[in-house]
Amino acid sequence: MSKRPKDNTVGPWAEEKLDSLRRGLDYWTTRLKKKTYWEQVFVDAFAGPGMSAVRSRHADDKPAHASGMDDIFASLLPAEEADPVEQEVRYLKGSPRIALELPNPFHRYIFIEKDPERLAKLEGLKEEFHGRRSIEIVAGDANQALLSLLNSKFSKRTHRAYIFLDPFGIQVPWSTIEALAATEAIEVMINFPLGMAIRRMMPNSGDVPKGWSISLDTFFGTPDWRKQTYEEVTDLGGTRTVKFADSEERLLQWYRERLGFAFGHVSQPQLITNTRGGRLYYLIWAGPHPAGLTGANYILTMKSRGGPKKPAPSR
Repeated sequence: MSKRPKDNTVGPWAEEKLDSLRRGLDYWTTRLKKKTYWEQVFVDAFAGPGMSAVRSRHADDKPAHASGMDDIFASLLPAEEADPVEQEVRYLKGSPRIALELPNPFHRYIFIEKDPERLAKLEGLKEEFHGRRSIEIVAGDANQALLSLLNSKFSKRTHRAYIFLDPFGIQVPWSTIEALAATEAIEVMINFPLGMAIRRMMPNSGDVPKGWSISLDTFFGTPDWRKQTYEEVTDLGGTRTVKFADSEERLLQWYRERLGFAFGHVSQPQLITNTRGGRLYYLIWAGPHPAGLTGANYILTMKSRGGPKKPAPSR
């Protein structure tokens, strides 16, 4: 499973993702702003530093300082065209800052991060918003932190939460998804890393390494991902395993169906591509309320409907 770049840079496509998140959070907080009988919580499960430089001259999208299995992923990430002209460094507000600057803020913010350098930057962000926002920074594994939240008097009667699940690989197992859905009080925005991770773990031959196979079983919650990806064919050469030509579309639709079954409602996906048009991942919303679905579908299909290609300016 891939790691986030240690230099805290992001690809230019992150701007599109973050704009959709901002729109989604703005819609959510506006919709619930008068329902003060619920504590409204934003959880960023893979928070990052809060502000990141945009890569402009990197030859590729490899995570820096990868090792072991990460080296394999890094070598397979899609190449980016070189920019022959040195450009001024541009910075993007990350998901924590976007959430903190909403006109209708959440009652509480929880930022989860493992990396010490990013944690230090989040502490600085917390100090910046001291007295204006209630912020908790959790150091450690995102899945453990999320389960701890659910075990800390979080209930449908007293809480509503919006959780951003933006891993750089397949670090969110289906068991975590099920636990969040079971509350009937949580909406999620999920990065489904079909191009960034999943595709690279599913070779055309079907000969998936054992470790990757176990990881995919855990991520999807079942080994049935194989049925969506491979088929057996028989020809003059005998019987062999081949990949469906539309395996990615099948996996995406199947995962969305599982999300819909767990949460009750699931949005249309928003495809995020790199600067050469390579498919990286999909943003998917899931939640228990049809009003949330209406907003999510509107936001996540804006580009496909000819809406804004560039993110709207931050307020």
